[in-house]
Amino acid sequence: MQSLTLRLMGPVELTGPGNLRLTPRGMRARGALAVMGSAVAMRVLRARLQDLLFSTREPENANASLRQVLREIRMGLADFRGALVSGPGWVGLDGAVVRLDMTARPGPDGQMPEFAADLDIPDPEFEDWLRDARMHAEQAVTPGAPEPAVLPVLLTTEPVASDMEAGVIAAMVMGEAAGRVCDLVPMVAMPDRADPGQSAIVLSAMANRLGQQIHVLVKLGHRPSGRLFWSHKFVLDAASPTASMNDCTAQVCVGVMRVLEALRTVDAALGVSFADVFSFNQARLHRAEQSLADMDNGVNASLTMALRAWVRTTQVFERLVPDPQDSIQEAHEFAAKAREADPYSATALAVGSVVEGYMNHGQVSFWLAQQAVQMDARNPLSRYAYSQALTDLGRHKEAHREAQTGLAEALSVLNPATWQLRMGIALTRLGRFDEAEQRFNAVQQFAPENRPSLRFLAALRYRRRDEAGAQAALHALKKVEPGFSLEAMRSDSYPVATLRQGGLLGVTRSGLI
Repeated sequence: MQSLTLRLMGPVELTGPGNLRLTPRGMRARGALAVMGSAVAMRVLRARLQDLLFSTREPENANASLRQVLREIRMGLADFRGALVSGPGWVGLDGAVVRLDMTARPGPDGQMPEFAADLDIPDPEFEDWLRDARMHAEQAVTPGAPEPAVLPVLLTTEPVASDMEAGVIAAMVMGEAAGRVCDLVPMVAMPDRADPGQSAIVLSAMANRLGQQIHVLVKLGHRPSGRLFWSHKFVLDAASPTASMNDCTAQVCVGVMRVLEALRTVDAALGVSFADVFSFNQARLHRAEQSLADMDNGVNASLTMALRAWVRTTQVFERLVPDPQDSIQEAHEFAAKAREADPYSATALAVGSVVEGYMNHGQVSFWLAQQAVQMDARNPLSRYAYSQALTDLGRHKEAHREAQTGLAEALSVLNPATWQLRMGIALTRLGRFDEAEQRFNAVQQFAPENRPSLRFLAALRYRRRDEAGAQAALHALKKVEPGFSLEAMRSDSYPVATLRQGGLLGVTRSGLI
C-alpha cells in the first residue's frame, strides 16, 4: 500500500500520511530525491547520482558525500526509512511505498510551477540535468485543476508564563487575536489538540513579569513542517494593560494574516487569500470567489457568504462583470444569507451595509453600519462601512473622521488601498482636493489596477490644469478598463457620483484621449 507522496512540480516535497512532512532540509538531498523520483522505476546508478551531485569533487570525497546525502534522506524518512532502497550499484525509492505526483497545480499568483523549483545546486552536471528535466516536464506534464479550498486551521497553545497573571494576559491576547482573525478570513481556531500531521498555523506565547511590566513573546509557526514564520515581543503595563493589549492583539492578528499569505505558497491546504478578497484585480477576485465557493460553509457560513458578497460588489464597482445588476443582486443575496447565518457578525453587517449603499438604500445601509460598529468597533470593515454610509447621507466631516480613525488602526495595513480610497472620497466630498489627490496617488502605489482612483486622479489633475498628469491617468484607466472613453465617463450610468456632485467632470470634455 502506498503511504508516501513525492511531489516534483514546484518545490521538491516528500510527505507521509496526514501530510506529514518528510522532506530533507539539505539542497543536495532534495536533488537526489528529484533524480531518483524521475528515473525509470525510481532507481538510479549510484555512480550516476554521485556524478550529478558532486562532479567537481575527488571520487573518494564524492562517494563519502553521497553516503551522507543518503543518510540525511533516510533520517528524514524516520519510521518510513524502508522507502529508500538500494542494491548492487544502485539506489532508489520503493515504488510500492512511494507515489510520484507530477501534477502541476497553479500557485497563488496563477502561474504554473516549475519542476523542482526550489533546487539550485552549483554543480555543472546537475545544472545540465535539471535544465533537461525541466524542459521534459514542461512538455509532458498536464496541468491539474486547483485543489479544493479547505478552511485553514489556527492552533492555539497554552501560554508558558512565570506567574498566573502573566499567563492570563497572554491567553487573553492570543484568544482575542484568534477571534479577530476568524472574523476576517474563513479559518478554524482550536486548542492545540489536533492530529500532529494536520496542516495548521500554530500560535504560541511566553510571558514573564519584570517589575511593573509583562513581556509577552508571541510566535507563529507551521505544522507539520515545524518552521517558525513570525515572532514578536510585546511589553505590557501590568497596572493597566488594556490599551497596550489592544495594540498587541491587532499586531498578532496582522501577523497571522501575513503568515497565512506566506504559507499559501508552500501549503495548498491553507485556503483563501485575504489579499485576493480585498484586491481590485480581475484574476485575483475571480480566484477568491472560486476558493470561497468551494469551501465548506458549515463551519463559518456567515463569513464565507459575507466575503463572497464583498468580492461581487468590488467586481461591480470595478466594472469587471458584464451584467452589474445581476452581480449586485447576487451580492445582496450573499449578504442576506451571511446575516441569517450569524445576525451578530460585525463583518456580515458591515458587508451588508456596503452592498445596500451601492443599491442606493441609504437608510438601510446606515442602520446596518451602525449595528456593525456596535457589535465590534475594532472590526476594520465595520468602520469602513460606517464611513461610507455617512458619506452617502452627506455627513462628510463625520465620514472623514471615521475613515481617518480606521486608517490609523493597525489592521488597516491588511488592505491599505481600500482605506486610502475611502479617505480620498471623503476629502473630495469636503472639497479638500489637493489632500484627496494625495490619497488617490497612494491607492495607485498599493493597487495600480484600481479604477476609481484613476478616475479621481484624472479629474483632480485636470482641475488644477495638470493636463499631462490627467492624460497619464486616463491612459492608465483605458488599459485596465476595456471600452473606456471620455464619453462613457460623462454618461449618467458611469460610477462617478462624487465627481459629478463636485463639478469635477470637466476632464470628460478635455479631448485628452
